[in-house]
Amino acid sequence: MTNLLRAEADRIDYIVVNHAEQDHSGLVPLLLEMYAGATVVTNKVCRDLLVAFHGIPEERFQVVGDRETLSLGDKTLEFLITPWVHWPDTMLTYLREDRVLFSCDLFGAHIATSDLFVRDRVEWYRAAKRYYAEIMMPFRNSIKGYLEKVRGLEPKLICPSHGPLFDEPEVVLAAYDDWVSDEVKNEVVIAYVSMHGSTKVMVDHLVDALIDRGVGVRQFHLTSIDLGDLAMALVDAATIVIAAPTVLFGPHPGVIEATYLANALRPKARFATVMTSYG
Repeated sequence: MTNLLRAEADRIDYIVVNHAEQDHSGLVPLLLEMYAGATVVTNKVCRDLLVAFHGIPEERFQVVGDRETLSLGDKTLEFLITPWVHWPDTMLTYLREDRVLFSCDLFGAHIATSDLFVRDRVEWYRAAKRYYAEIMMPFRNSIKGYLEKVRGLEPKLICPSHGPLFDEPEVVLAAYDDWVSDEVKNEVVIAYVSMHGSTKVMVDHLVDALIDRGVGVRQFHLTSIDLGDLAMALVDAATIVIAAPTVLFGPHPGVIEATYLANALRPKARFATVMTSYG
């Protein structure tokens, strides 16, 4: 908004909304108030959500479908409808002449930086993998097909709504190829709570036994971790182990949170087991 005011734009014809979630659409009502002639361009599902969220009159919309285009004179916008990345209303917008893809939440990263483009790939990778794990992983199977659509566009620049931009798109496309694939790594994630030490003795024994057999292990004591780190570990692991003492005839409450998270994120792990120091 500040940049628009600085540019002293006296007219806006179109406001393209790729996604209705409030961090993407919260300023749309104000923009429509400032620019009375502007039209909101989006898909049908997103339009319905914007009407429900913000009370925007339906006559202010132009609804587009998959692969439809909008001419801006010397520029052309093409729209790709991509539901469940990560909402049912999501779409991507492609500026054909300049080969710029505005990818909405897809390819985002949990990072704020003064660099406009990805420059520190190590820092970016961790932030992007966390973003994928926490937001995109439940929709892995939907995203698979959309990656081929994106590659077919041959974008020179990918501009996600969160995090830095990509002037080398293959960096993020290769990462997503790995994350959404069905391939898993020979790694075990162990999430555990130990009240009096007996569960930890079992976990330590299992960790040593796995290492002796050349299996990678990531262990998380659930009373002292960032659940985002656990989510990232679940992206690649073949096996998940939940370990807990018994509290009032059931598992320790600390592992219930972790188990709920794993179920919600729907990782591609092949095996899972539970162990407890009681029986």
